[in-house]
Amino acid sequence: MAMGASPDIIKPPPPPPPLPPPPLPPSHSNDSKPYRGRSASGDDDGLGLVLVLRAAAALLAFVAVALVASCRHGDWMEFTRYQEYRYLLGVAVVASVYSALQALRGFRRMRAGTAYAATFVDFAGDQAVGYLLVTAGGAALPITIRMRSAVVNTFTDAIAASISFSFLAFAALAFSAMLTLSASYN
Repeated sequence: MAMGASPDIIKPPPPPPPLPPPPLPPSHSNDSKPYRGRSASGDDDGLGLVLVLRAAAALLAFVAVALVASCRHGDWMEFTRYQEYRYLLGVAVVASVYSALQALRGFRRMRAGTAYAATFVDFAGDQAVGYLLVTAGGAALPITIRMRSAVVNTFTDAIAASISFSFLAFAALAFSAMLTLSASYN
């Protein structure tokens, strides 16, 4: 009995070559862009929250506009008779348009993937419009309190609600300004 290699034994095929390494993410070291993009930890430095706050401010200011503009009940219940309410209406329109445009700008940049630099201009705009809102609400509040002490009706309820919405829009813009400022320094 001779021992030899049997022709029935087949060699296994060689193992497949190793997979190539995954591609590296693009480098964000291009300093020609004014925006830093996402940080190394993957967060967006709060700019998504700024977008939500600006959209909320636009919505709140728009509701304030609608409430003041609906106060046309004749005689003394006409908002155009009171300069405080006309000021509240004008500022609420400005705040609604400003906040909606800022939110739209941020949304378009976020959706397109282009990043957005939180600048001092954004901070100053949020501050200016926010303070206009709080001064308009503060100007309209005393006369509304005086009217509500005499009579509570649809007119005074709508004006009081509008003042409340303007203060809420101010709060949204104030938080937006703080986050914009902190994002610009990170």
